[in-house]
Amino acid sequence: MYIIIGQGAAGTHAAMELRRIDPGLPVTVLTDEADSFYSRIDLPEVVAGSLSAEECTLKAQEDFQAEGIVCRQGETVVAIHPAEGFVELAGGEKLAFRRLLIASGSAPVKPPIPGIESPGVHVLWTLEQARRLADAANQSHQAIVLGAGLIGLKTALALAKRGVPVRVIECMARILPKQLDEEAATIVTAALSAHGVEVMTNVSVKSFEQGTDGRLSRVLLSNGDLPCDLAVVASGVRPNVTLAKAAGIEVRRGITVDACLRTSAPNVWAAGDVAEVTDLLSGEPVVPAAWPVAVSQGVAAARNMAGIMMIWEPTIAMNSVEVAGVPLVSVGVLEATPTDEILICRYGDNYRRVVLRDKKVRGMLCIGDIRSAGVLAGLITREIHCDNPEALLSPRFCIGDLMNY
Repeated sequence: MYIIIGQGAAGTHAAMELRRIDPGLPVTVLTDEADSFYSRIDLPEVVAGSLSAEECTLKAQEDFQAEGIVCRQGETVVAIHPAEGFVELAGGEKLAFRRLLIASGSAPVKPPIPGIESPGVHVLWTLEQARRLADAANQSHQAIVLGAGLIGLKTALALAKRGVPVRVIECMARILPKQLDEEAATIVTAALSAHGVEVMTNVSVKSFEQGTDGRLSRVLLSNGDLPCDLAVVASGVRPNVTLAKAAGIEVRRGITVDACLRTSAPNVWAAGDVAEVTDLLSGEPVVPAAWPVAVSQGVAAARNMAGIMMIWEPTIAMNSVEVAGVPLVSVGVLEATPTDEILICRYGDNYRRVVLRDKKVRGMLCIGDIRSAGVLAGLITREIHCDNPEALLSPRFCIGDLMNY
């Protein structure tokens, strides 16, 4: 039997691929969530009230059944025994496997801040958490979001859409510090303000304070304090590697895998947000934590589990989102070295930053006007030499402009 731990993008697509190419063996998916496979990127829309939980469900229980996949929801795996070939569930049941895929994803990080477990302090990573946060927002008069990454900003916008006054608290000097430089951050910050989200940077949360009723009443900050009855912690996520570590499977930041997504244990693969792979540009180990990566890894792992050798090809890190009505695309390396050439162009609220190394594009950021983002991303992937790099900043940029004929 094929067993898959995790019902996210990697696990679900692996199950579908296994059923397609090897219909003779049973496929069982185990998830500790009670909900079916849903779109995680839609969770802020559930909080905002723009989507129902049903509307962001991608594959319901009956869909799994129709495809001959057993999906056991609400089942927590407590141990993996690779040598013996079985997994152990919280209820004591042992399930034998022929091949196992660990696609357990990641979980929100909770910093060691006093009071972080207080009623009224939430995280947003699952559909059930989105439901609880939406319910809490109905009773909230003032909210704060800790962390100005994509999850934090999307959640803050969702709360503002519900009419809840909200502030984002970020300890770094700008929002989206991994995706934006300072100038780009000012554009997006202004758009957030126009949508009712106040941003406070260079500020950290010291503690979450409770009122006499035991519920959240305020946050103590590095520069003062703020009243609030609702808080969302969006300080990043961490791969769920506890099971793998306990099983003796090699783990660094994520579960280490080879080019076929095999782990160090026999008959065990890993895919999605839990798998550590090699970054295409830097050659360094990374956990990409991106939906398209999880899907492609799930498919590749499934084929290898079924005996069809498939090398998973790493891709370049790419973020393509819209924040407060502002589209932005970032690809590749944005933090430059002293020898890199940086090209910057801004016209109105449109902004472009290109990082060149040895006359080759290594990273780019487009804000507002993103029409050339796909072509620029292709330059990074194909490592095209640029004889006329200034052409990269033109709104009417095309590849032919790079060459001197």
